[in-house]
Amino acid sequence: MFRLSRLTVFVVVLIGVIACGGCGAGYRRKPLVDRQILQELQNIKLEALRPKTNSEKLKPFESQAPFDPSNGITVDEAVLVAEYLNPRIRAFRLEQGVAEGELVTARLIPNPELQVSLFHIQDFTKNLATMGVDSALIWAPPRPGERNARILQGQAHVEEVRALISEEEWKLAVEVRKAYYTTLALDERGRLADASLKLQKRVLDFYEQKGKLGDASRLDLNLSRLAYADAAREQLTIVSESGRASQALNRLLGLSPLYKVALRSSPTGLNYRAITLDLPSLETMMLDQRPELRAAKQEYEQAEQAVRIARYEKWPWFRLGPSYRRETTEGGRMANWLGPDFALDLPIFNFNRGAIMTAEAQREQLYQSFVSKVHDDRAELNEAYRNLKAQEQLITLFQTEIRPALEDNQELTESGLQLKDLNLLQILAAQDRVLRSQSGFVEEELEYWKSAFDLEKSVGAPITNGERP
Repeated sequence: MFRLSRLTVFVVVLIGVIACGGCGAGYRRKPLVDRQILQELQNIKLEALRPKTNSEKLKPFESQAPFDPSNGITVDEAVLVAEYLNPRIRAFRLEQGVAEGELVTARLIPNPELQVSLFHIQDFTKNLATMGVDSALIWAPPRPGERNARILQGQAHVEEVRALISEEEWKLAVEVRKAYYTTLALDERGRLADASLKLQKRVLDFYEQKGKLGDASRLDLNLSRLAYADAAREQLTIVSESGRASQALNRLLGLSPLYKVALRSSPTGLNYRAITLDLPSLETMMLDQRPELRAAKQEYEQAEQAVRIARYEKWPWFRLGPSYRRETTEGGRMANWLGPDFALDLPIFNFNRGAIMTAEAQREQLYQSFVSKVHDDRAELNEAYRNLKAQEQLITLFQTEIRPALEDNQELTESGLQLKDLNLLQILAAQDRVLRSQSGFVEEELEYWKSAFDLEKSVGAPITNGERP
């Protein structure tokens, strides 16, 4: 009867220990409990982000006011809250862990391969059957330069993911600023609507008093009532839009839809502030700063290393390791052999031509894709720049031509109310024009800052000077 040698038993036991150690080692189940997730989202509050204790790391920032949402949050604080709480950006950041794991894999030395064979040959000799065991430990060392290329490829992938995360964070910051300023603009429009409603109420009261005295016609009274109802409708419309804008801002911040967020704008608020820009310099800055282009560069570097690896793999390469053999010889004696095992891969039929052609084609595709991205991003930057300049012209026109006329109209209307000498149709037409012009100007200032934020997004870096919105 054939008996295994001590070495064979040791090898089998070692394999079993390694296999058992890898099965379930360190595994911990992480259940997905949807109701608990919903409850956690419902319990998120800005007050939880307020620092509770002083820290050594915060000493350089002692001159800055601590985060206190009860006093309202600034636009920069809103961006920081979104970068911390927004679930989508938190999930996207985990892509970096995946890329870093792939980099660790690229740095690791490949594992050896253990080959074990048991054989039995009946009536191989005149009197006995031949039985034995054959084992070998085979290891293929990395080709010269191949491991370095895989590490560089993994590092480029990590940098690509980091740039993509920066791109998503930058996009989120731009959207938060737009939503923040949209809410401020609606608050300003709400104040204008309130003032218009009060004025229409005064006009209505004025004509109701005249109607009681018989000095106002039913048509005048009806027109004043319609004007008051229209002002009330405008006020309710703005309140509805403001609620929608607040919910949109909360979504970006990672807060519950109905959570009340107080905003604290700068003293200048939406007021127009000129931004000095140089378009050629912005295009150059875009190449260096825009995260999307940095990610595309790193993606191309990965393709470059893939071509390098494919060319390494066209050359013959070897595998080696120790080999042990034990078998029964003629006469019933056991014989043992121990020596080297060597194998050589010979890619003589294809020289890895298919993989090389594929890698080179992918590299060329990514090269042209980068050219296309630069072309599209440059067009996006120029469009944002054009929009910004167009909004500047509209704001300049309002400040030089329209605003003085509106101020005169307000003074004339107030004087007419005090002197009780008003023409109803003139008042209604003038007030409608004033309200539309003032609301339109608020919208123009909002569009100006949105264009500035879009320009920052296309450049990939802050471009505003002076007091930044």
